[in-house]
Amino acid sequence: MKTYAIGDVHGRADLLGEMLKFIDAENTAHPEAYRVVFLGDIIDRGPDSRIAMNLVVAELGRHPESRLILGNHEEFLLYFLDLPEKRDLVFSHWMNNGGLPCAISYGLDVTKSYPDIQEAHRDLIELLDRNPDHLAAIRAAESSVVVGDCILVHAGLRPGVPLGGQTTKDLRTIREAFLDSDFDFGQVVIHGHTVTASGRPEVYANRIALDTSGGHEATLSAAVLQAGRPNRFLAARRAAGRVEVNAVEPLIAGLDDGDAKRARRLA
Repeated sequence: MKTYAIGDVHGRADLLGEMLKFIDAENTAHPEAYRVVFLGDIIDRGPDSRIAMNLVVAELGRHPESRLILGNHEEFLLYFLDLPEKRDLVFSHWMNNGGLPCAISYGLDVTKSYPDIQEAHRDLIELLDRNPDHLAAIRAAESSVVVGDCILVHAGLRPGVPLGGQTTKDLRTIREAFLDSDFDFGQVVIHGHTVTASGRPEVYANRIALDTSGGHEATLSAAVLQAGRPNRFLAARRAAGRVEVNAVEPLIAGLDDGDAKRARRLA
């Protein structure tokens, strides 16, 4: 089965919608022969988190083999709902890390004067509860998905730790210990979470980075994984007032001569 791994969306429903249309059109002849794996961080930062989640839920319903991996931003939302004793702290941290546009997309009126922050909490909880399919998808999300010789996660893996021993914190938030490591995990790790410096998918000897969500010219990237075929990469970006989806060449980065052959296979 062909797998499309989609990087961090961050509320850019415009990019996600066109990416999913492109994928659907590419598989018109065999719609049952592919699936989508979302690498997490569907929500926050961008303007349309609620619509982006609508698209994710619809895709999961269309293709039972499709999966959502839980990102740290979805985890913020769950902490807000599930940890009432820490809700003030979680709410503040979430809103300061891109959660405010998400709350607005679900209908929170930020022009309203809230004399008590608890009232804002109650309003947002009620608004989120109006989207039970979103909450169900987030609560059912995976921590990792194995596809052939690849491991798909949100942030990365702790070097030297078997997949079954990885903590959910590392899977959703790890950065330098993973990004700076040349550890051979036995499988290629495909991840998001940390925006690539190039603004393109980046292929390393042990990992493929797909988070290209940063900056004013944000791009949504996807890797196309199919047994027996070289990986392909797609990018959705807005240009001249419209979103276009095109094949894109990844940046093959951080490789020494001994890794070059493997990198060409990955790319």
